[in-house]
Amino acid sequence: MNNNRTYNKHLIALAVSSALFSINTVAVEQSAEQNSQQSAEQNAKQKKLLDLERIVVTGSGGRGQTKLESSVSITTLDAEQLAREAPLGTADLLEAVPGFWVEDSGGETNNNVAPRGLRGGEGFRYIGVEEDGLPVVYDGVWVDFYQRQDITIEHMEAVRGGTSGLLTTNGPAALVNFITRKPDDVEEATIKLTTADYGMYRSEFFYGTPISDNWKMSVGGFYRRSDGVRDTEFTADHGGQLRLNLVREFDKGQLTLSAKHLNDHTTFFVPIPLQDQNNPKGIPGVDPQHGTLIGNGQRLLNYLQEDGSYQTRDLKDGQHTKFSTLSYNLDWELNDRWLLNTAGRYSKFENDMYILLNFDNSTLVNANDRLGQQDVLAMLDQFADDGAVAAQYRYVNSGEMLNDVSNLNDNGLVTTSYPLYSRYDAEQFVNKLNFTYEGDKHTFTMGWLFAYVDADSLPVDKWESQFLTEVKDNARLLDIVAVDDNQQVVGQLTDNGSTGYAPGWGQATAFGTSTSNSLFINEQYQATDNLRLDGGIRVEWLELDSTASGTEFAKPVDGAFDANGNDVDNNLANNYVDTTSTKYLSKKRDETETAWTVGFNYTFSDDVSMFGRYADAFEMPRLMSYGQNIHAGIDADFNDSVNLTFSELGARYSGDTLGASVTLFRTKFNDLVERNFTGSNGEVANQTIDTITDGVEFETVWQALDSLQLELTGVVQDPKMEGFTGVFSHWNGKQVKRTPKVQLRLTPTYYFDDGDVYLTVHHLGERYSDGENKFELPAYTTVDMGINYRFNDSVALHVKATNLSDELGLTEGNPRAINDVQAGYDYYYARPILGRTISASLTLNF
Repeated sequence: MNNNRTYNKHLIALAVSSALFSINTVAVEQSAEQNSQQSAEQNAKQKKLLDLERIVVTGSGGRGQTKLESSVSITTLDAEQLAREAPLGTADLLEAVPGFWVEDSGGETNNNVAPRGLRGGEGFRYIGVEEDGLPVVYDGVWVDFYQRQDITIEHMEAVRGGTSGLLTTNGPAALVNFITRKPDDVEEATIKLTTADYGMYRSEFFYGTPISDNWKMSVGGFYRRSDGVRDTEFTADHGGQLRLNLVREFDKGQLTLSAKHLNDHTTFFVPIPLQDQNNPKGIPGVDPQHGTLIGNGQRLLNYLQEDGSYQTRDLKDGQHTKFSTLSYNLDWELNDRWLLNTAGRYSKFENDMYILLNFDNSTLVNANDRLGQQDVLAMLDQFADDGAVAAQYRYVNSGEMLNDVSNLNDNGLVTTSYPLYSRYDAEQFVNKLNFTYEGDKHTFTMGWLFAYVDADSLPVDKWESQFLTEVKDNARLLDIVAVDDNQQVVGQLTDNGSTGYAPGWGQATAFGTSTSNSLFINEQYQATDNLRLDGGIRVEWLELDSTASGTEFAKPVDGAFDANGNDVDNNLANNYVDTTSTKYLSKKRDETETAWTVGFNYTFSDDVSMFGRYADAFEMPRLMSYGQNIHAGIDADFNDSVNLTFSELGARYSGDTLGASVTLFRTKFNDLVERNFTGSNGEVANQTIDTITDGVEFETVWQALDSLQLELTGVVQDPKMEGFTGVFSHWNGKQVKRTPKVQLRLTPTYYFDDGDVYLTVHHLGERYSDGENKFELPAYTTVDMGINYRFNDSVALHVKATNLSDELGLTEGNPRAINDVQAGYDYYYARPILGRTISASLTLNF
C-alpha cells in the first residue's frame, strides 16, 4: 500500500511539474500591464467579506434580498470556495457550514450530517437537500448517493433553522440548496483534471453556448476512478454523471429544462479495530489512517440460497447508484406586481447498497479463545465419532492450515464481518408552484408543494450471513474445521468463512407509495425603512401505503440432510438459511402536520444588521419505516413524526476589513426514540426523549493586510438529552451522543499576484459514542494546506493536502455495539477520520 501511495505521489509531482513547464510558455506571453490588471481584479474579488451583499434565493419568500438583509442564518459558498474545499463528497463539503457536525469518514457517500445539536449517525435527517430549489429526495433517504459535486454546481446556500421547515419538505432543521451553473450569452467551456495520491483520477467538464437568439444550452459532468482513500486492493470508486440544461429567455421570464444521469459505484468504510480507549491508537496489522479490513480476500462472497445454490456478491460493485432526472423551472412576471414560479422534477432511483459491517466489540477475540467457544466445542462433540480431536483455522482462499495462531498478524485476533444488502428502486415526482405579490411595503408568497414516491423496493435491511476473518488490513476469510489425529479435516463449523446463513436478523422486503401535499404562505412586511418583519405557515398532508414481508428464519436447505436427518457433508454452516417470508402485511397512514415561523431583520446601516426568528417545524414519518419495523408483526407501524423548535438571535457586520455574523440559538428536538440500551429485565427498553441545545454560531472574516485574510467559523453549544425515566433517569442531562460541544475552523490565506496559499485548521471537541457518556471520543485537530496558482486567465492549478499531520481522530465509536455497551474493551471498533491525502487539480477555461 505504501509503495503505491509513494508512486502516486511521484505521478502527481510529475504532472504538476509538466503543467508548470508547458503552461508557463503561455503565461510569459502576457504583458506586465495585463498581469498587473489581472492581479488587481483578483485581489478585489478575494477581499469580499462574508459575501453579505450576495442576493440569496434560499430561505426567502421574495427576491432581491441580500444576506445582510436576511432574517435567517445562511452560509453561502461560491464556485471559487467550492473548488477550494475540493470535497470528497456532499457531507465533506458541508463541514464548511457552522452548526453542522459532519461524520464524513465513510468515504464519498453514505455519511452523516447533524444540524445544531442533533445526534450523529442519522444520515442527512432533518436537512432538506435541494438542487435548484427542489428536493433531491422527498424524505432524505440516502440523499448523498444522489447529490454529487462537480463544476456544474455554481454555488451552494445553506439555511440553518429559520424558514427551512416552511419552504421545503422534511428539512425542519436546515435547508441546503445546490444551484447549478447555467449557460451564459457567450460560448464558454471549462475542463478540470484531478489526481490524488490514493490512485484517484477524475475529469470534469462544462460547456455552455447560445444556440439561437433566445435559446442557450449547457452540458457537463464528471467521471472518476479511485482505488479508495483506504486501500481496498480493488477499484473502490468508479463512475460518473452527465447533466444537460436548456434555457429559453422570454421578455417576461425564463424557462429552464434539465436532465441528469448518474451511474456510480462507491465503497463504504466502516469502523476498524483500535486499542486504548483513552488515547486511541492502531493495533499491529491494521493501519488506522489508510487501512481497512475489506479487500480482495472478502471481495467475492457467496450466499447460500434455500435451493442449495449460491449467489455471489462483489464488493467492487459496492454502493451502486443509478439516478436519472428530468426537470423544468419557469419564472414569469405576470404583471408589475405578481410573479409566478413553477418547477418540477421526475426522478428515477436505483440504488444497491452492499457493505460489510462489524458488530459488537466482543467479536474482536483472541484467536485461541475463539477455538474454545461453545459452538466450536459442540462441533467437536458432533464429529467425535468421525475422529475429531481438535479445532483449527484454515484460510479459505488457499486451504492453508494454521497450526499456531498465538501471534496471528502480530495481534493474535480474529473477528466476524456482517454483510448488509439493501435496495432502493423508486420513481419520484416533485412539483412546486409559487405566486408572489411584491407591494410597496410587503411581499406575499403563497404556494403548493407536491411529492409523490412510488417504490418497488424500499431500503430495508437484509442480513444474509456472517463471516469469520483474521484481523489485518485486507483481511482474509477463515474456516474453523475439526481435524483427527492425522490432521485430516473431518468436519466444518464454517462454510467458506460463513458461520451460517441464518443469522436471525431479518430478510424483510417492502414496497409502497407516499403522497405529500403542502400549502404554504409567507409574508414579509417592511414596517419601517430599517425594520422588516416576516412570518409564514405550511400545512402538509401525507398519505403512506406500504406492504412488507417479514422473515422465515432457519429454513432447511434443499439436500442438506439425508432421509434420516443426518448432515450430508459434515458442514454445520450450510444447512439453514433465512429467507423472505411469503406472508405480506400492509399498512396505511394519513398524517397532517403544521410548521410556522416568525422573524425580523433590523438594518442599522449599510454595514450592520440584526435578525431573529422562532420556528416550529416537523419531520414526517418515512415510508420505509414500516418495512424496517415489520418484525414486530401485526404491531408494526410507521415511525412517528418528529417535532422541533428553533429560536435564534443574530447580528451581521460588513466593514472594510472585517465581516462577521454571530447567532445565538436554542434547538429542541421533541419525541426522539432512543433505542440502544437495555432495560433492567434484559430486554431492549426504547424511550422517547427530547434533546435541547443552546449555542452560538459564528462566521468572521478579517482582512488583516492587503495580502492576508483570516476566516474563523464555528459553533460552541451544549447539546443535552432530557426525558429519560425509570432506571435510566440518571441519563438526563447527558451530552447528545456523537455530538461535539465545540467546533472551530480557522483559515488564514495569503494572496500573491498570481494566486494564494491557505491553511485550514479544524478543531473538534470531545464527544461520547454512547448515550450514557461512558466512552469518550477525544478531541482532535486537523490541518489542511493548499495553493492556488493562476498561470493566466485560462489556466489555474490547485494542490491540496488534507489531514497534513495524519491525525488519528474518531468520528464515531461502534454504532452497532449491542445495547450501546462500548466502554471497557481492550480492543474495540471505531471509525477514524481519513488519513493524509494529496491531490492536484488543473482547470482550463476557454
